[in-house]
Order: sequence, then structure tokens, then C-alpha cells
Amino acid sequence: MKQFSFEMPTFLIDCAEAMHDALEQISKAREIALDTESNSLYVYQERTCVIQICTGRKIYLFDPVRLKEMAGLNSITSNPKIVKYIHGADYDVGGLKRDFRLEFNNIFDTMIAAQFLNFEKIGMADLVEHFEGVHLEKKFTKSNWGARPISMHQMVYLCQDVQFLIPVARKLRDQLKRDDLMEEAEIEFRRLEKRLPVEMARDMHDFWNLKGVRALKPREQSVAFELYHWRDKRAERINIPPFKVLNNKTLLDVAEASPRSKKEMLAIKGITETVLNRCGHDMHRCIQRGLDRRPDRIPEPKKDNRRRRRSIHWDDQELVDALKKWRMAKGEQRGIHHLAVLPGYALENVARAKPQTLADLRDTPGIGEKRANIYGAEMLEIIQKNS
Repeated sequence: MKQFSFEMPTFLIDCAEAMHDALEQISKAREIALDTESNSLYVYQERTCVIQICTGRKIYLFDPVRLKEMAGLNSITSNPKIVKYIHGADYDVGGLKRDFRLEFNNIFDTMIAAQFLNFEKIGMADLVEHFEGVHLEKKFTKSNWGARPISMHQMVYLCQDVQFLIPVARKLRDQLKRDDLMEEAEIEFRRLEKRLPVEMARDMHDFWNLKGVRALKPREQSVAFELYHWRDKRAERINIPPFKVLNNKTLLDVAEASPRSKKEMLAIKGITETVLNRCGHDMHRCIQRGLDRRPDRIPEPKKDNRRRRRSIHWDDQELVDALKKWRMAKGEQRGIHHLAVLPGYALENVARAKPQTLADLRDTPGIGEKRANIYGAEMLEIIQKNS
């Protein structure tokens, strides 16, 4: 197994003049590798802190922390003539749209490609090891990418994935074509291009999205509500992620126990003397406010017009289960991942719409011409039996 070697010419782009020259060079490429790094583990409102682009011959490390204007990148990301190879594009695209309002065309996501091809391991390091025989060092994965200056060791790390992304993507593309999965993958790539921006921190933090909160009793939910909003305000004030104030599991455990004494509080996993000294008074006040509050006074979940996946109505659950069972069997039969047969969102769209003809099935979002032709008869039969 070879170790990664830092060989490709690399340029740190941290001023307007360098950015102009870099964009001019990148615009000549027909395919690029793209990756980003953020500071999500260190601040309340994360931001994209580094953007890595590789043309196959050179690597450019853009520094949005020091660059005042990033709009010029849109000439690259939105250009349909340039293929953008990205691994796990959902997060990168969402962050770049949020921070710089970039638009995207012609994405190829290597993680989706590997998943559709039924790779057991689909991480970028795993794919590089599989295709290139090179071991990538991941020790800087959790670096604070908002801190400056960027060290030489960090620069080497930044170059790793993008240096190999183009050759890995080409091989995955060839396999998709050989296995006749290119059209299915393209549907997902086009969907990624339309992905909405990642929400701003304040908009993301909705109490009712807290995993496990709906399982609490009404009085416990009331306490959790107070703790949740105290935590969010404190995190924003001192500019750290909310989980560094109090993680979700501990927050729910405190709400469930509603401890009244220091001894009872310290019995909860995650509550230490340090946490109590720093936040104990505020937490006890939250508990008291929550116990005094009428549970029916907790605000309803936020109404959001963003295009989220809607919950499946219980009337449709039998059809969903039947389609999932069929999808799994079909994937095993073809030797491909079950999501290549039918992605989750497409399956749910079918369950809601219950198309009765091949034409209606084809027009259901996520299906398309090819899936309708290959699987249409079987899917329509399942719909008929379970509706």
C-alpha cells in the first residue's frame, strides 16, 4: 500500500488577483474535482472555510476567510461544460449555496456512484485505496478550518482527496456505464444540482427536530423546551456549536429526570462538576420554568416552505413496505444497491401518487424513462395489490 505523496503543483488563493488568474486557468478544464472544508465543530454558525479544486494538473486552494468576494466561482460551478466531481456532494453544494449563492450544473457524485455499484465501503479514502492503491491520512478531518494560517500539513491533507478524485470518478463512471446504471445515477446528480442551501444555524435549530423529544411525556417536553432554547442562546452568545454546551442525549436525560439537587444532577451521564459550575444555575432555572409551564403552551413545530420530504400517511405504509421488499429483492437479483433500483424519495413519491399507467409512473419524480421501462410492470402490479 503506497502512502500519499504531495506531487501536484498547488496554489493557495487568498487575494483577488490570484483568484482572477486561478479562475481563468480552471475555466479551460473540461472536468474538475471539488471539495470543501468548514468549521462546523468550532462555531455556532459554520461557514465554508476552504474550497479545493483540482484540474488534474494543478490544485487550487481557495481561502474564503481572507477573500472578500467568492462570486467569481459561479462561472465554474454553474458551467454545464465543466464536469464537477464531488464526493458526498449534498453537504458541499448546500454549504456553497448558503455561503456564496453559487449555482451548480454537471455534478458527478462519486459517493452515489460507489453506492449504486454496491461498493461495501464508499468513503473517499476507501475508494482511493481500492482504485489507486494509496492510503490517505485523515488525521486533520476535525481541524478548525476557520483558523489561520493554514499549516503545511493541513495543505497536504487538503490536496489528498481532490488529487485522486478525477481518476477515481472516471473509473466509477466506466463501471456505471458497464452495469447500465448511468441514467439512474444522472437522475440523482441532477437532483443534487437543485439542492437547497443548507439552512442558517438559527433556522436549523427547531426544538421539535430534536431526536427523541416526541417520546418524552408532556411535562418532560416542557423542561426539554426550556433547556433547548437556553442551550441555543448560550451557544450563539459564546460562538460554539450547541452540542458543546450540552449534547442532545444529556439534554433529554436531564429533562426526563428533572433533577432538583446537585446529587441528582451529577447522577446523569454527561453532567460533571465542571458543567454544573458553569451552567448548573441556568439549568436548574430551566427545569423550574419547564415544570411551571403548561405543556400545551409549547410552540408548535415551525412551518417551513422549504422542499422537505413529507411524512408518509399511515394509509400508504402497506404500499411503502411492499415496495421496499420488492426493491431489496430486485437489487439482490441484479447485484446492485437497492437505492439504485429505487431511491427512498422516489419510492415515497410513488406511494403517494399511486400511478396507474407507465406514463404516470415515468413522470413521477425520481423514476424516469428507464426505471419505468425496466420495473414499471412489476411496480404497477404492487401498487394495484396494495392500494
